[in-house]
Amino acid sequence: MHSLSTIQAARGWGSRAHEDYPMRLVVLTTLLAAVLSGVTVAPAAAQARSSLPFPAGTKYAFVDLQRVVAESVPGQSANAQVQQLLEAKRAEIEARQATLQTQIDAKNQSLLSMQQRLAQGETVMSLEARQGLTRDIARLQVDIQRDTEDAQAEMQRVTQDADAEVTDLQQRLQVDLDSRLGPALASVASERGIDFILNSAGLVWANPALDLTQLVIDDLNRR
Repeated sequence: MHSLSTIQAARGWGSRAHEDYPMRLVVLTTLLAAVLSGVTVAPAAAQARSSLPFPAGTKYAFVDLQRVVAESVPGQSANAQVQQLLEAKRAEIEARQATLQTQIDAKNQSLLSMQQRLAQGETVMSLEARQGLTRDIARLQVDIQRDTEDAQAEMQRVTQDADAEVTDLQQRLQVDLDSRLGPALASVASERGIDFILNSAGLVWANPALDLTQLVIDDLNRR
């Protein structure tokens, strides 16, 4: 996971009426989309590859694992679960951030009103009244600073917890998918009499007829 800040610095965070959405979760969404969805092969190209005759006697083949994850039923289900949790966590974070910002904005507005009263009443207020209002302003400024720092810490904590929950789900789904993918690969290899299957991601070039991705997807969908 990338350690990206999700909230603004304390000075700016509490004084703005509107904040950018938490960036860490946005980045996390992008990363998971890349990992789980991958780059899919166009349907026409995939169909053309799957229709090519497999060379007789060949003892090796390759599979596009990104496409397997993106197009298989278990892979799509895993991706949907992760995306659903991401959306839920993003909504929770944005709602909490909005609540905290509203509270700080209200205190900032009170501070502004008090400062205006002090400025406007400088010539008519008694010395005691001005001193009292000045103390109240100072206390409120400290209060706002403390609330801003607390809000910053809370948003960091909430986002870290969300990241951990999404990561945990992703890992559990990956284990489940791996437990299904292994037997599917073994089954296809056995049917074709293949000694080993390569991941297409590591290939510079290969005969398209050696692509068994669709067979693995079909086998995986039956499990």
